[in-house]
Amino acid sequence: MKKQFLVLVVVLISSIAYAQKGSWYIGGVAGYGTNTIEPTSGTKSVTTSWAFGPEIGTFLKNDIQLGFILGLNGSTEKDDDEKTSEFFGFSPTIYVRKFKKVTDNFSLFTGLYFNYLSGETTDFTSTPEEKFSGSGFGVSLGIGAAFALSPRWTAVGQYGLLGYSSITYKQDDTEIGKESDFNVGVNTVGSSSFVQGNGSGAVFNIGLYYTFK
Repeated sequence: MKKQFLVLVVVLISSIAYAQKGSWYIGGVAGYGTNTIEPTSGTKSVTTSWAFGPEIGTFLKNDIQLGFILGLNGSTEKDDDEKTSEFFGFSPTIYVRKFKKVTDNFSLFTGLYFNYLSGETTDFTSTPEEKFSGSGFGVSLGIGAAFALSPRWTAVGQYGLLGYSSITYKQDDTEIGKESDFNVGVNTVGSSSFVQGNGSGAVFNIGLYYTFK
């Protein structure tokens, strides 16, 4: 039997009413999920994953955002409560968003995201334990919409359209291969499933954003 639970929260960025040149915002993304497989007979398998991405940015113009996301994520796999593997990923991202005002409270935007991708997986089933790592870069294009709930609070939803990533893989510091991916429908914070850790990124997310200046 397969059970899934996922919580994704995106908090604190900017209100349309305060989307003015020179205004600053803070934000972030936090997520947690579990996947449990319980066969009628055999080993119970549990995978837990998490993501955390604090964010800061400013408006270069009234309709152009420049922002930075410090992307962190990880996962752990267990068989009958015994840890079999562990993953940790780091993917800082710089982005630019262009807004198009539709009404006083509603805007559409497109975003271009550039990120460094890195991650390391430890396999505890091997003796001695083995480490696999990957690093590279990614670029993606996304679209979204923003609706002002109050002068400083805005609900924002975004969807990844296109993404490209290039990753170099190593095992215990020895290069073992390279991988390039082009995807339609991607996570705007990183398009590599390895670097995200079991595909923990979300293609679509919704959040609340707040302007502090």
